[in-house]
Amino acid sequence: MKKVLYLILLSSSFSFGQETKITLDSCVSWAKQHYPLLKQNNAIQEGSAVNIKSINENWFPQLSFMAKANYQSEVVVFNLPGILTHFPHDTYLSTVSLNQTIFDGGQTHKQKEIEHMNADFEVLKNEVELYKLVEQINRLYVTILLSRENLKILNVYKNNIDNRLGNLKSASENGLALQSSMDELEAESLKTDQSIIEAKEELKSIYKTLEFYINRPVSETTQLVEVPLGGITNGSEIHRPELKVFDMQKELLDSRYKLTTIYALPKVSLYADMNYGRPGPNFLNQNLRSFSNAGVMVKWNISSLYGLSREKTKLAINHQMIDIQKEVFLFNLNNNLATQTSQITSIKEVIDKDKSIVEKRHNVTQTASAQLENGKITVTDYLTQLNAELQATLNQKVHEIKLMNAMSTYNATKGTTNF
Repeated sequence: MKKVLYLILLSSSFSFGQETKITLDSCVSWAKQHYPLLKQNNAIQEGSAVNIKSINENWFPQLSFMAKANYQSEVVVFNLPGILTHFPHDTYLSTVSLNQTIFDGGQTHKQKEIEHMNADFEVLKNEVELYKLVEQINRLYVTILLSRENLKILNVYKNNIDNRLGNLKSASENGLALQSSMDELEAESLKTDQSIIEAKEELKSIYKTLEFYINRPVSETTQLVEVPLGGITNGSEIHRPELKVFDMQKELLDSRYKLTTIYALPKVSLYADMNYGRPGPNFLNQNLRSFSNAGVMVKWNISSLYGLSREKTKLAINHQMIDIQKEVFLFNLNNNLATQTSQITSIKEVIDKDKSIVEKRHNVTQTASAQLENGKITVTDYLTQLNAELQATLNQKVHEIKLMNAMSTYNATKGTTNF
């Protein structure tokens, strides 16, 4: 029995060695690269670059043009002795204004900083969404491993049945075995063939699903390395992207509060107006003509100071809310990690027992095989013992894969960043 199992595993390993070898880490990495949401990161950065250009325009000279014509029903009249003045009722004015900011209290710089932070924050949110792929890829990967082991055991089971059929055929020809025993084995062999066909079809379906996620070919010749996600790590530090989201939220709040204080500072700018029309500063001259003015302007919205204390209070409250959300997240995360650690320890203990169980089951099957050939037990008795050994072998492999899955889940929960 062990010899047959060894040959099958050896032949499988040889065929796999000639083909593609993939790991769970690489599958997660490929899935993240292929996932459509990743394209949104480029769109976020492009949109941010456009917004930065718009903010930079705060330092550009602001140029404007205005033209108007006006008719007044009443105008100024001077009736001085010997002097009679008459001003026209229509006035005209066209103006080109130029305004250049020379001090904005750091408003433009802070706006650009916040824009960069907003872009990074959106990318981080996408990273949290992409992290959800880990569970899906891990589930598919483990399902393939378990299905393959089931298929291997089915093949070993069938080979054992066929070997017993060969032995019984010789015994039947010598009148030492009943035809009904051979019929029972042949029926079991056919039933196993059906199970093998179903198992292969199920595997093909899972291969296609994994291919869809990772955008790489996957087939029965693809070797799936049985290494946990992120490798075998002992560190306890948490690296989940959600933690960065919490920290970034607080940084954004701080920057927006600073921008609010900047809005309360005075702004200084230079201005110049080029005019054409009538009347001008000298209203006594009613000729159409050019005239100009220039100067320095200080603008200070003093009333904006009133709300600074209120904004500071709101900032403190929002900080507190984010801290609470982070605390809740870590509380649940650490609880999950504690449960998963216990599961890993438990599975390791079970695997130690599996080794002894498989060895003892193999000894029982060897004895039953000899008894069957000598006619001391029925085919049903033999198949019962063979099934028990194969089930024990499968259980051991299933537990080993479950251990890998438990370690992968632990690393994913902790936020391993090796992929």
